[in-house]
Amino acid sequence: MSTNGIGPKPGSRQPDIGGGRLQFQILPAIGTLAIIVILAVFGLARLGCANHHTPPGHEGYVKSQPLIGAGEFVGTQTGPTSTGWVWRQKVVNIDIRQRTYSEDMVILTSNRLELSFRAHARIKLKKGHVRQVIEALGGANWYRDNVQKQFRAAVRDEVQKLEPFEVKNLMRQIGDNVLVTMKGKYADTPIEFLTVDIGNIEYPEVVVRSVIRKFVTNEDNERKDVELAIAQRQIDIGIAEAQGIADAQQIIRTTLDPMFLQFEALRAIEALAESPNTTFLVMPFSKEGQAPVIMNLSASPSTPPARSNR
Repeated sequence: MSTNGIGPKPGSRQPDIGGGRLQFQILPAIGTLAIIVILAVFGLARLGCANHHTPPGHEGYVKSQPLIGAGEFVGTQTGPTSTGWVWRQKVVNIDIRQRTYSEDMVILTSNRLELSFRAHARIKLKKGHVRQVIEALGGANWYRDNVQKQFRAAVRDEVQKLEPFEVKNLMRQIGDNVLVTMKGKYADTPIEFLTVDIGNIEYPEVVVRSVIRKFVTNEDNERKDVELAIAQRQIDIGIAEAQGIADAQQIIRTTLDPMFLQFEALRAIEALAESPNTTFLVMPFSKEGQAPVIMNLSASPSTPPARSNR
């Protein structure tokens, strides 16, 4: 027992100096742990955030990406645009611009000959239908999964009932028929056909050889036709000449009577009489119709001409 009266009284509590020290040690640790947790949460949040862009000519399909479970549709956006900073979302961009899809085809025609060519389809996706394209048509593979086989089948149906050279002559009509078929088939879908064209036709070797032989044969036939026409023309000319000679002879035989001959003789004498250097003595015609006696009365060479006294 203390005798100075300073010690603790009986029944009173002594202060717990060790417990206070423990509290001062725990509080800073809790604050540090809270800061670490907040920074960790913020870091994880930033790691899951992104700004998703959709380029021009595209439509974006936005869906969530939860840590657990399947993602859900959030919305759509038309480029050029972006979602802004969003947490755990994803954008699937689909090109909705028109594009030409070409198919190399080898088809048996109506006469069982293979014909090679290319079929070109210009197609685009309708605006505002990206969700249907993603969820019902296979997304970016919509042409391969939903159009390619149908397009090839429509072209085949039009070509296989024609002959090889008819395909070339009816290319425009074939394209138009296929276009009508595909427009009707996809009228209630986001897929829109704009044009269909057929081109790059290649005929099989047997057809090419046949065409060459036919061309050479036609050339030979045309040359022979020309030669035949020339020969026939020469024959016609010979016949015409012979007919002309025969007709002339017939005319001569029927028209050369004595009176005509006398007329021709008088015309000949009239022409001779116009000569200044000759003198003619003309005798009358004989009763028999013979030509008259014509004598040249010009001076003989032995008789000199009379000289002038002047």
